[in-house]
Amino acid sequence: MFTFIKALKFTIIAIFTSLVIIACSSSDTTVQQTPNNNQSNNDCRTIEHALDTTEICGQPDKIVVLSPHHLDLLLSLGYQPAAYGFPFATPGSPQPGDKFDNPSQQIPYLGEQVTTQPVNLGLGSKPSLEKLAALKPDVIFGEIRNQESYDLLKQIAPTFIWNVRTVGGQWQETIKDMANILGDEERAEKAIAIHQKAIDSARKELASVTEKYPKLLLLGMSNLQDQVLVIQPDTYLGEVMQGVGFEMVSLPSVEAKSPTFPISIEALPQLNEADIIIVLGYNPNSEETIESSSEKSLDSFVQNSQSKSAQTAWQNNKIANSLKASQNEQVYFTTYYLWNGLNGPNGTQLILDELREFLL
Repeated sequence: MFTFIKALKFTIIAIFTSLVIIACSSSDTTVQQTPNNNQSNNDCRTIEHALDTTEICGQPDKIVVLSPHHLDLLLSLGYQPAAYGFPFATPGSPQPGDKFDNPSQQIPYLGEQVTTQPVNLGLGSKPSLEKLAALKPDVIFGEIRNQESYDLLKQIAPTFIWNVRTVGGQWQETIKDMANILGDEERAEKAIAIHQKAIDSARKELASVTEKYPKLLLLGMSNLQDQVLVIQPDTYLGEVMQGVGFEMVSLPSVEAKSPTFPISIEALPQLNEADIIIVLGYNPNSEETIESSSEKSLDSFVQNSQSKSAQTAWQNNKIANSLKASQNEQVYFTTYYLWNGLNGPNGTQLILDELREFLL
């Protein structure tokens, strides 16, 4: 009975949403599924993605991105978003209205590069379908978390969904697909080359550090009362750190089935071989506001408010302070939002810049 009621509820929601989509579309009752501009049957590409195989024609103009990750990749390709769905409302930071009318103060880390005023779709995992339909976009880029709404999204515009962004090598595949969809595959190769050049440059600059302190441990945490996440070597961050010259520390008994695996604070001594530890903090319950903060920029505010609780918990914990890296003052604190939320060329450059600040 429960399954039947759940299925009926989903069907009603789907029907209602479809009516909204149709109402927000043009007087033509056929929902648009191909780009508005420069359409040509001779200029169509078929792209296989995580959920489907989708055709796109012409060169899309109104581009929707449903995560900071895809915003990073889009900007790296030289394009601007028409609409944006953010990962979560950063506590204490200025919240946009119907549009991101001041991106540099509303979109952490990437806002300075956004020259448009994208429509605010709310949470990227649950974007406003009504706003999307009214916008009439040419293409929608989403993550695997959007799979539940995929059938509705693809009624609005060709929609492409990719697998977990934090897996090693995934962003390179995604940006190649995006460039193909946007009609300019060469841009992807240029973005990947710039990314690699940045890593090669950092490797040279940090050579003396990686030689003296070769073993690096990456942890994600809110505080030590909750679980601590160990970042695996075969991930986006693992590839960046190994590219710079570090050896990633992990538990050898754990199979690499996921980009991260949780441990308790009591298990930290098993990772004591790490010469350097970088803690990626997150704090969805921060009560601090940017107005009350001493930080003047949005990026600095997010950095501080999201990492503060992790840093305080670490400094007050006997087990954490007993580790070799703590004893040698080689533990650094940053934010999960930046280090494992963008996962693209712009994010990599920002990470490398901060790594230099930590270690040089």
